Amino acid sequence: MKIEIAGATDIGKKRQVNEDSLVCIDLTSKNGAAAVIGVADGIGGHVGGKTASSIAVRMLEEITRQYFSHDQNEAYLQARIMEDASQAANHRIFEESSANSDLKGMGSTMVAAMITDGKATISNVGDSRAYLIRDESIRQLTYDHSWRAEQIRLKIISEEEINQSPFKHTITRSLGFMSDVEIDIFQIKLQNGDYLLLCSDGLYESLTDELTVKIIHSKKKPGKISQRLVKTANQRSGHDNITAVVAFVDEIESGDEKREDKKIKPSDTVKLENAKLQGRIVDTIKLPPED
Repeated sequence: MKIEIAGATDIGKKRQVNEDSLVCIDLTSKNGAAAVIGVADGIGGHVGGKTASSIAVRMLEEITRQYFSHDQNEAYLQARIMEDASQAANHRIFEESSANSDLKGMGSTMVAAMITDGKATISNVGDSRAYLIRDESIRQLTYDHSWRAEQIRLKIISEEEINQSPFKHTITRSLGFMSDVEIDIFQIKLQNGDYLLLCSDGLYESLTDELTVKIIHSKKKPGKISQRLVKTANQRSGHDNITAVVAFVDEIESGDEKREDKKIKPSDTVKLENAKLQGRIVDTIKLPPED
């Protein structure tokens, strides 16, 4: 399996500080190709937001490096590692916020992906997003944890009422708000030529899906793609910090999935029946339905 990863970030045109953080970790070893990527968008003011997002990606790197020497070929273990990394980030941000009055109330979103063995294991808290780009299609893999997104899913009030609400930008789940947080975990099988895009809301609110796909296929390489996506989003809006991390996978071999965990049947909808992650029961882990 071949994996290429790269990311880019920009402060945008209207912010004084870039509260976004990103990480791209190459974990390729004699066991095979592997990578972990992540995007975090800070909440809580200039100092707090930047601090929180930096802690989030730092803990993601620390935990995944710590555990990755274990038997990473088991799909259940990959999910546990991503859960542990997000919970560790949550605990550290919460502790720092509680101990330092200057950082009180800080938090962060974080979307992250572990790519190995022909699959991607994705963790998410907040409204940063993961997308799968396959051929000419683009699909959002994560759910937004925001008041606006939840109202749209519930279909109780109109989109006009949602857009007029003072709560439309409210995040309903984030790292650091409480001592424990629920982490969404998704797992998908990858195909040769797939791209994964992780990004903050400053990117996806500024670009259409069609333009995103066009840029990806025109630039091809993750480094050039991430830079062009961020530059274009800044040109079109720049109302917020902008971050994009891109992974490209190819040369996936049949042996990349030879040691699937018995709890998981490989498919685009993955069930982890009675699997315990950090003491919480996860009944079903699945991709959001197609639009």
